[in-house]
Amino acid sequence: MVRVGLVAYVEEQLERDISLGRLPRSGQLGSEKTLARIYGVSRGTVREALRRLAARGLVEQRSGRQTRAVALDESLTLENLGLALHDERRPECRRLLEGFFSLKRQVLVELLADCCTSASDAALRQLEDACFWLSDSARWNPGARCAQWEFELLRLAARAAERPGHLLLIQSLQRALRGNATRLLSLMGGETLRQWVFCAIEALRNRDARALQHELPALLKACDERVLDDFAPVPQEQESPEAECPPEYLPDAPASASAQDDAPTAGPCVGEHAPDHLAPAAGATGALGIAPRIHEGALPVEPDRGTPRIPAAPGLTPGEPQGACAPVDVTGAAPGNLSGCRAGGSASSQEEEPLARGEAQGERAASWPPGAHPHHEDDGPCASDASMAHTPEAPDS
Repeated sequence: MVRVGLVAYVEEQLERDISLGRLPRSGQLGSEKTLARIYGVSRGTVREALRRLAARGLVEQRSGRQTRAVALDESLTLENLGLALHDERRPECRRLLEGFFSLKRQVLVELLADCCTSASDAALRQLEDACFWLSDSARWNPGARCAQWEFELLRLAARAAERPGHLLLIQSLQRALRGNATRLLSLMGGETLRQWVFCAIEALRNRDARALQHELPALLKACDERVLDDFAPVPQEQESPEAECPPEYLPDAPASASAQDDAPTAGPCVGEHAPDHLAPAAGATGALGIAPRIHEGALPVEPDRGTPRIPAAPGLTPGEPQGACAPVDVTGAAPGNLSGCRAGGSASSQEEEPLARGEAQGERAASWPPGAHPHHEDDGPCASDASMAHTPEAPDS
């Protein structure tokens, strides 16, 4: 009994090495003496394990030569399904299992549909009894006992439908769950299996082959997918951090149309390349919390210099802290230097404004032509003009 266990152990280890590609490229196994030393068993145990592998078509034994492993794509058959199940994380493992369950579903649906149309009443009663025992095992004895009743149902259906070829196929399907594939047996059973069994019992009782062909496949697939997910779950791809972020937080992501519409439009205080249109944009002053100034038209320009003149606010003199700035030449001034033109400036800027305006007025007074005065025509006569008008001219000598 111990010897049988050691043979099975050496056979499983050699099968694993063949499945995972741990052998040399030539596929040559070591000699019996070498393998016995590796696994800590006798040469007779190694010889029996190699004989079993050769009977399964996994290795080739030739007299006078070392044993060579057969290529995996040549040795993998339905009965050697366990050869591909040593690593559940491989996509090939799940793909082969999906093919195995799909073949078993097709055989079951085809045989039960044939039994509904051609089997005798006694054969149908046997099938109903087998379905009942299968349902009972799925509830109370899931695992190997449940799988045994499922294959018994397949064999009874093949005999009732008189399909001897399907009996051979069912025998191979059952042998596929031996060896390393026996781990699948513990996952069989449960409520999903009982659902398709109840559907089969109702269809067999009414001889409804159409219900078997349309309803049973979906229930069988749901049961098989549960076993697949438990044995070889699909690996989930890790999402990148950028994919988890909302679109508005992605780098270099274009803003949405609604966000662009809601954003305030920034307008320059002074129009570029147009000294005769210096009115600030109403949207810019409104967005910054500054009361916009109302201009009926473009600012007037001095005829001699082509310099625009900024009018003072009515009722305020240029020297007052909260008044408008004095006429200043802003042709080459940047928009950021016009902060003094807005009401409510800082205290430091209010203290420096009279000196700056006085120096600017002194420089401009020297350059004014005779008779010219920096005031708007719409504001009326200036106080200096009135005093000059009442000064008597000097008598001619």
